[in-house]
Amino acid sequence: MAQHDLSEDDYLHVGNRDGYDGYSQAERDALEYCEKYATDHMSIDQAFMDRMVEHYSDEMMVDMTLSIGCWIAFGRINQVMDVSVSCPLRMKGPEEAIEAMDGSSQDDILAMRSARFA
Repeated sequence: MAQHDLSEDDYLHVGNRDGYDGYSQAERDALEYCEKYATDHMSIDQAFMDRMVEHYSDEMMVDMTLSIGCWIAFGRINQVMDVSVSCPLRMKGPEEAIEAMDGSSQDDILAMRSARFA
């Protein structure tokens, strides 16, 4: 995340884009675009797209749109194919996960993810 100039707070506040001061208006609009695309794509109207192109070039909008679509499709493929059952991953318990997030352990990212939902 650091190489992309993102902090842990940026990551943690994705679901609260309007209540977090760490995002620029362009980032808030991009997060809203992702949410609309995934949950209510018919609500993306010309006024919203006009707002988006104030921040992003046509090329960036195409790239963002394709990326969101691919991630949605990938998630649906995993659900349909029941990947979580056919390809189990070792998830760590909350204690190990919190230790991994504190930096006192060299454990993998799965530990950090499991702590978020504990």
